[in-house]
Amino acid sequence: MNFKRKNNDINLDQLVGKLQKEDKTYGKLFKLLKIIYWIYIPIYILLAIGIFLITKEIDDLFAGFCFIISFIIFALILGNYQKDFKNADYALPTLLMLKNAANRYKPFQLKGLWVILAIIFMDAGFSINSFAKNHIITIQIIFLGIMLISILVGIIIWFIKHKPLRDNALRLVAEIEGE
Repeated sequence: MNFKRKNNDINLDQLVGKLQKEDKTYGKLFKLLKIIYWIYIPIYILLAIGIFLITKEIDDLFAGFCFIISFIIFALILGNYQKDFKNADYALPTLLMLKNAANRYKPFQLKGLWVILAIIFMDAGFSINSFAKNHIITIQIIFLGIMLISILVGIIIWFIKHKPLRDNALRLVAEIEGE
């Protein structure tokens, strides 16, 4: 099935194939990352307790648990994203399937706010650790620099790989709805 709009051919079958391939890839990636975080969580619990028992510094314990909370949030978010990509339903009516696909490939989503919370906890862990050692400014510059670079790389990847999928899905939605 082909829909034509402004001299652009959009082949529904090709688009669905590309979406299915990306959904499968991202479902596997999110599953792997989720597993890694669930492995890190008990390791960091033991490390936080062990370091506290050695240093007797409550700051070390708080920093460790900030990291653990961050990891738990990341693991839960990744599990949610994995479920979204793994359970993408291509048997739905075309219009609904395309709207769901366009939503999955939005660059910024409301549930992404949980990522910000996880990053705040991670930053708090670094800050607590570095505050006692008088390196807080350096740590903040490095951490925020890494976060900004990560966001930039993510946006570039989205723009190259996922924006075309989302744009084509949205064009087909508009065509089907007669807009």
